[in-house]
Amino acid sequence: MYPEGNDAGGLPPADDFNEPLGSKIGTHLEGLIPLILILIIGFFLAVRFDVINTQTPVLGTVVDVFSIGEGKTKMLVVGSTSQEVIDILNDNRDIIDYDLKDTFTLERNPTEQLANYKIVMLDQSQEANKEVSKKLGEGIEKFVKNGGRLIIVADSGIRRPDTFDVIGWRNTFGDVVPVDCDRIINDQPTCTNRLLVRGKLFREDEDSQILKGIDIFPADPNLNATFEVFDVGVSGRELAYIQSSGIDKKTYPAIVEKNLVIGKSIYFNYNPGITRGIFESTLDYLR
Repeated sequence: MYPEGNDAGGLPPADDFNEPLGSKIGTHLEGLIPLILILIIGFFLAVRFDVINTQTPVLGTVVDVFSIGEGKTKMLVVGSTSQEVIDILNDNRDIIDYDLKDTFTLERNPTEQLANYKIVMLDQSQEANKEVSKKLGEGIEKFVKNGGRLIIVADSGIRRPDTFDVIGWRNTFGDVVPVDCDRIINDQPTCTNRLLVRGKLFREDEDSQILKGIDIFPADPNLNATFEVFDVGVSGRELAYIQSSGIDKKTYPAIVEKNLVIGKSIYFNYNPGITRGIFESTLDYLR
């Protein structure tokens, strides 16, 4: 005998038994979808504004899990870089597998070729040609916005072969380069005017992972270094600056970073090979 009211021992109503299982699951999933979307958007915003990165414990663990079995990081050097950079890359062959290519080699199918690498370094500092075509520039822009890591050095890529009225990076690479060439001094764009500066490099961003443990270069108070720099404008986050040792103590951007939604770009306003510790930390950071 059941109690009055047909309460069969607390069993659910008969209609619940007749409801398809898929319908129940679908109802629960519909309630979770907004929460999942909020979490995804929050994650990308946190990465975009560098609230979290691969140094963040939880995210770092996730990255490590997905990196198991990946082996060496694939890196492409485009142009002609310094011997100091090549020496550093060769000394880090256990973690970096790099290729050297010129812009002409990448011209036919840049998007497909760049997709084979995690880090791309555009360095034409050792050659007279500073040209990058619109097609290759768009390929590099897409590479970064799809999560790639870009290093760009000095005045690399400031010109295009198909036009004489384009100077700088924005028209070729969009907004992925963290510096610009908008300033004109003595009728000359500043990114075309190479300057020799005798002085020191100083850390600007206290939270920068690539400058961890490095506040000044050279560290010896009695020594200065010679830097070849350009008086470029900053459109990203300045990590370090160079200050001349002269009376005017003029400063120039040294290292500038830009974080996109999932990609990153870092600009070196000097030969990164002369600061081995900083460049090696940069490779570790971008890996």
